[in-house]
Amino acid sequence: MGAFEYLLLFTAIILGLAVSDLAMSLHRLLGAGKRVRWDWLAPLAAVVAFLKIVTQWWSWHSAEQLAGAVTFEMFLTLLVAAVLLFLLAAAALPDEAPRDETIDLRLHYAAVSRRYWLLFLGHWLVGNVASVWVQIAAEHAHFTLLQPAYLIGLVIGSLILIRNRWWHTICLLGFVAIYLVQFFGQSLSG
Repeated sequence: MGAFEYLLLFTAIILGLAVSDLAMSLHRLLGAGKRVRWDWLAPLAAVVAFLKIVTQWWSWHSAEQLAGAVTFEMFLTLLVAAVLLFLLAAAALPDEAPRDETIDLRLHYAAVSRRYWLLFLGHWLVGNVASVWVQIAAEHAHFTLLQPAYLIGLVIGSLILIRNRWWHTICLLGFVAIYLVQFFGQSLSG
């Protein structure tokens, strides 16, 4: 097992646990049947978390040539990003509720949306720091703040502060589109 596989395996376990948490939460919701008051924002947040996990793993897989330059500190940063992504996924859908309680997904999203977007922002910041750090170390890349992708941070900040459901819907759908298009048509072999 090479350095890349060794590093990817540990982080992939955390991402796998995040997908498992999403799947178990969805399973519980479907099993609760009529006790669930459905709403679109929490499931849409779960879809975004799922796509974010998949694109995170895909981007790590495509960074094989950078693995040799990853230091212990960089790896810790990658692990922090993976844990933040796990927490984001765990916040998207409610955990188990007692048998006699109604599960209201609208209320759930309202209760966790600020935490969800703070975790999203934290992951985005830590992920970008780790990515730039590794690229500078491995490829001697130059850092610049003048990149359109950094505008995403402003959108995430607005989602933390603004509680408008339609704004959240538009942004969640936008993130779904971004994550679907990001690696569209690419294969693992390059």
